[in-house]
Amino acid sequence: MSKIFASHAAFAVVFLVVACLSVRAQTADSPDVEQAMIESDWRKQDGIGTERKPSTFQEAIARTLERGDQLLHDGQIVFISTRRGGWHRCGGRPGEGCENHTLAIANADGSDAHPISFHETQEWDPSVLDDGRVIFTRWDYVDRHAVFYQQLFTARPDGSAPASFYGNNTFNPVGIWEARQVPGSRRVMATAGAHHAMTAGSIILVDAERALDGPAAIARLTPDALFPESEYPIPPVGWHAPVGVTVPVVMPPEAERWPEHCYKSPYPLSEKYFLAAYSFDSLIGEPQANPVNMFGLYLVDCFGNKELLYRDADISSIWPVPLRPRPRPPIVEQAASHAHNPADADRTVNRATKHTSGDAGATNDGVFFVRNVYESYPLLPADSVKRLRIVQVLPKSTPGINWPRVGLANASPGKRVLGTVPVEPDGSAYFRAPAGIPLSFHTIDELGQAVQVMRSVVYLQPGETRACIGCHERRTTVSPPDTSALALHRLPSTIEAGPDGSNPLSYPTLVQPVLDKNCVSCHSREKPDGGIMLTGDPQGSFTVSYNALAPCVSYSDWAGRGGDFRVVNSEPISQPGHFGARGSNLMKLILGGHQNVKLSADEIVRLATWMDANALFYGTFNHDDQACQQRGERIAKPALQ
Repeated sequence: MSKIFASHAAFAVVFLVVACLSVRAQTADSPDVEQAMIESDWRKQDGIGTERKPSTFQEAIARTLERGDQLLHDGQIVFISTRRGGWHRCGGRPGEGCENHTLAIANADGSDAHPISFHETQEWDPSVLDDGRVIFTRWDYVDRHAVFYQQLFTARPDGSAPASFYGNNTFNPVGIWEARQVPGSRRVMATAGAHHAMTAGSIILVDAERALDGPAAIARLTPDALFPESEYPIPPVGWHAPVGVTVPVVMPPEAERWPEHCYKSPYPLSEKYFLAAYSFDSLIGEPQANPVNMFGLYLVDCFGNKELLYRDADISSIWPVPLRPRPRPPIVEQAASHAHNPADADRTVNRATKHTSGDAGATNDGVFFVRNVYESYPLLPADSVKRLRIVQVLPKSTPGINWPRVGLANASPGKRVLGTVPVEPDGSAYFRAPAGIPLSFHTIDELGQAVQVMRSVVYLQPGETRACIGCHERRTTVSPPDTSALALHRLPSTIEAGPDGSNPLSYPTLVQPVLDKNCVSCHSREKPDGGIMLTGDPQGSFTVSYNALAPCVSYSDWAGRGGDFRVVNSEPISQPGHFGARGSNLMKLILGGHQNVKLSADEIVRLATWMDANALFYGTFNHDDQACQQRGERIAKPALQ
């Protein structure tokens, strides 16, 4: 396997070669290690002929799983790698699955390779924009439907300021991959592809200045090929997710002649002309394989013409790259080198800033500034938010869907509640947070219940200060610099720890003590009023009380509940009060004084914290640690964060 790309001056070629002559060895500890013959290497050919071979078998294995490479302004390489760790959360049998790939960078000779993204699951196809940012595809399905939300994001070359570029609330196409900026244009060219198939489909232009979601931003360059999986089912299984198709699909004549024909790996020459790989053969979906020789290289235009450039009878040809000089992108400052005031919040460019007072500095943390949580979409109830809850989203550390489960929610990510920070009366917040881990936020009311939850992640590079206008505000919103925010008149807050049992999350430690004190006297094994028992005895994967109460909580579950997921799971955008304690009949029953039971403020916070954390039971994917938590024992923090 080889993906080739050229330097900006077009006199250096960098490519990744993976030649697997034997794949019997599954891990470095396998007894068949010595019989595995694997070559995986960065090679740079620039007239000097430098070469660095893997020094160990483990390095060879690791580097086999790195791909999607592009040169940055300073000659470094940005690519995707498994070095972040973890496994994707859906698909695969127990013990089997796909390792997470996230953005990473390395020097041109392959040295100092390290991750720059701390996303909790997959990313693909990094490419450098003309302004120096990196555009890539991210699978952003935290507590949302797994088939959609493989759309375009950007970040600075050091990984700071990750932000949605286009499509994070879009259903058609189900995903966009292989994005590259068009020369002399602010548009990007990309492949509209399927979820349950290889990256191939129809070539599109995306104009994020027209819209950040929906069809208005998309121009179809190859209308002869429909968007796979959304506009037609993928054979042979018939994978089909048509919820984003709002008008009847008209079958192009070419698609009738060559059903499921497809394009991939476009390289734009202009907005009208591009190089691409093309196949007359049908795109085949999971779990079947596609023909190894299905793609050839073509010159394609937006008028329906394509001219064959090269086709090999035995193997596919993809990723065409013209060997010609192109402008070098500008140098983008590192996250910790900025000296802007956090009041200069502008989510349209996502500045990574550093405050002159109480700044993050060269530490392992960073600073967030939110100007006004009420600048939101959908709107939050006025004067409802008192604090922000900071929740760490844990990557899956074990392969295989729901192996093990962390709660009732299907294929859920793990959660750790780091604590809360104050929100000022004007809606502003300013606080320190740990760098290098994926975080999400909840706006919470005076009782500790989530008014709104965040079903995505954000993270900081060490020393970064991230400023935003509000919570889920419309991303076309621009605000002038404003130093009047009350939170800016003090040093950044530190996170105040949540209740016992919230970090690591543990239902037996967080919730069961409240039940033992207030509920078990009427809902015991001996006296199960209403047929409900609320004891902490193990039952299946969880406990008796959890199995009784969790179904009464409004938790996010994209595949486990009947009905239209857009309604029952509030997709693509979370509605305030839909999830967690505020959206749950269970909390309404408790706050209504069920059987004259009066909970303390701390006990209400405990229950709200659990419900808002998607009503999970465990705070780890480790099987042994889960066994400890089920018994009510404490565990250390998860090794993979």
